[in-house]
Amino acid sequence: MKGRLVSLDRPTDADYAMMADWLGPASPTAVLTADTNEYATPEDLKQLNNSGRIRQFAVRDQDGVTVGTVNYRQSGPAGNFIIGGAIGRPDMWQRGLGAEAFDLLLDHLFHSLNAHRMQFTTALYNKSVLRLATRAGFVLEGVLRDYFFLDGRYHHAAVWSLLRHEYYEAVDILTRVSPTFVGPDLIPEEDKAEARELLRRHLRRPGAETSFQLLLDEEGRDEEGRGEGAPDEGGKR
Repeated sequence: MKGRLVSLDRPTDADYAMMADWLGPASPTAVLTADTNEYATPEDLKQLNNSGRIRQFAVRDQDGVTVGTVNYRQSGPAGNFIIGGAIGRPDMWQRGLGAEAFDLLLDHLFHSLNAHRMQFTTALYNKSVLRLATRAGFVLEGVLRDYFFLDGRYHHAAVWSLLRHEYYEAVDILTRVSPTFVGPDLIPEEDKAEARELLRRHLRRPGAETSFQLLLDEEGRDEEGRGEGAPDEGGKR
């Protein structure tokens, strides 16, 4: 998955090592996202990804340098997902990389995995994510009181969600108003239309092999066989 600023790729062992550092107790990224985990190791993260419990992507910039990570996991009934992640390098913050990485992740969930609902939780001291959520059409579903502990006291958290129809409404608006917006389709509509026309031409061709035609041909052969074996008027075959 590739955007203008970043791409989402399968993590390597080196990526897992960086992700573990970003989740460590001394990491400014973990503090800001309240995602601190003193015991996360590269092996732990790799095992979670390989098991499918949490699917992770490495966020790479235009030079192929890993600058962050995004992830998702299924929660509740089919079609419901929880997402997370962050740009792990503080020198790369405030450049729009994280926003585009989450856009690519949403495209993947809604446009490729047939998701119905996506949600994420953010601490109420994370002004960057709050600014993004309040501007991007996410719906505030609730506030979790005293959810995160930081700097000696508790802080509230906000739960945000986006439904499938809301996602496609946003895509439709951007398609109409932004000349630079590129839709989430992996295959251009022109290619899809050409593929359908190839099939139509095949079906119009006399003698085209399809499962239906093969079944009819087989039935015809069976009837011919039964006709050849039928007794004549004298009772002889």
